[in-house]
Amino acid sequence: MTVRDTIVTINGVEPGLVQAALQHGKEMNITIKGIVLVDRNYANEVASRPIDTTGVFKEIVCDFDSPDELQRAIKPYADRLLAVTCRFESAITAFRKVIPFLPNIHRPTESALLWSSDKSLMRNRLSNYDEALTPKYQYMESKDMPNVQNLLRDFTYPVIVKPTGLASSLLVTECATEKEMLTCLAYTFKVIGHIYTKEHRRTKPGVLIEEMMQGEMYSTDAYIDSRGEISCLPLVRVITAKEAGLTDFYGYRCIVPTGLPDHEVQAAFTIAKAAIKAVNLNSSTAHVELFRTPTGWKIIELGARIGGYRESLYKEAYDIDHYYNDLAVRMDKKLKMPGTAIGNAACLNLYAEQEGTIASIDGIKEAQKLESVVYIDTHSKPGNQAMFARNGGRLIIDSILRNQNAVQLERDVQELERLVKITVIPNRPIFKFRFGQKKTHASIQQ
Repeated sequence: MTVRDTIVTINGVEPGLVQAALQHGKEMNITIKGIVLVDRNYANEVASRPIDTTGVFKEIVCDFDSPDELQRAIKPYADRLLAVTCRFESAITAFRKVIPFLPNIHRPTESALLWSSDKSLMRNRLSNYDEALTPKYQYMESKDMPNVQNLLRDFTYPVIVKPTGLASSLLVTECATEKEMLTCLAYTFKVIGHIYTKEHRRTKPGVLIEEMMQGEMYSTDAYIDSRGEISCLPLVRVITAKEAGLTDFYGYRCIVPTGLPDHEVQAAFTIAKAAIKAVNLNSSTAHVELFRTPTGWKIIELGARIGGYRESLYKEAYDIDHYYNDLAVRMDKKLKMPGTAIGNAACLNLYAEQEGTIASIDGIKEAQKLESVVYIDTHSKPGNQAMFARNGGRLIIDSILRNQNAVQLERDVQELERLVKITVIPNRPIFKFRFGQKKTHASIQQ
């Protein structure tokens, strides 16, 4: 009898996945092997995708637009497949194309992956399942611009404009008036093709216009087994840049545990599970973002993957191996769910306050000495360009902190932000489109 010992992933392999795969192999008394299928259009991006250097995962480059080539790539491993996972939002489209060639293992359907990644189709599934899940929204492509005022005639401002196929709050913008919205759309459709190419998105560019929700942002990651049973992890409080007094909408800071009363947590879990059921997702991890509004919980969006920084936050606060559980749920194995929190954890994203050329990044060594700091990563260097997230930019510095003392954690978060300085030489303005308050964080264009 052929031993099932091979794990498949898409486009990149993080160290946490390698360690989790080896742990499962140890428990199952087998030698785990892995393959990472890499889209040929993404293969040269070695600086931006994690590559396994341990030898556990073998890299196979192929054309994801060629079913014949995909079938040939997977065929030698077909009888040995144990599980398939996908960590990155940018790889979900490629993951969908692999699904038909993965026989006899638990995996999400192509339609569930589509509905979990395209924000417009996601909204359709959510609102059709339960109108209370979502705010009022309208999907648009560039060809719809002449009719935009008619499409949005019943909307109440402010509204949010967001691309349907991008993550990390790229090109997400708040518009307080119709005039701002029209200017925003013109700018967005001017640059969106370039951003999609840079982010390796293969779908047709489009945007959602949504009535803006008021409230606090939270998230949960959840595991869905092959029978549709859903297990939610503790809520994470997400402080957006907007809430912090800035103008972009990236996750400026995350905190766990949240301190919410149990009835609020259970209400959030109920609506998160409804969203997962609405897109028919199973044999997967889901990342669900929610708003706690004055009228109840609402869904921002969900993805068929582990959420950003969640593996670190859950590890530091609850000693959860998120990668282990992600593989376990895809194999219908028993999950290792959390008990009482063992500490307080936070992530903090640091950005330049204006667009331009980065002159210097200072204070990293001093910040690394803080009691609560687990790690600080720098994703840019002097000479690179800093751009706002709403203009397609990326973060410059991110960090994870942990402390059993919540007060000390807060002190260290504030001290880290004080110590780290990103100095930028402003560029001559290129884009006329600028909204918002004077204080604005910019993120790196990679």
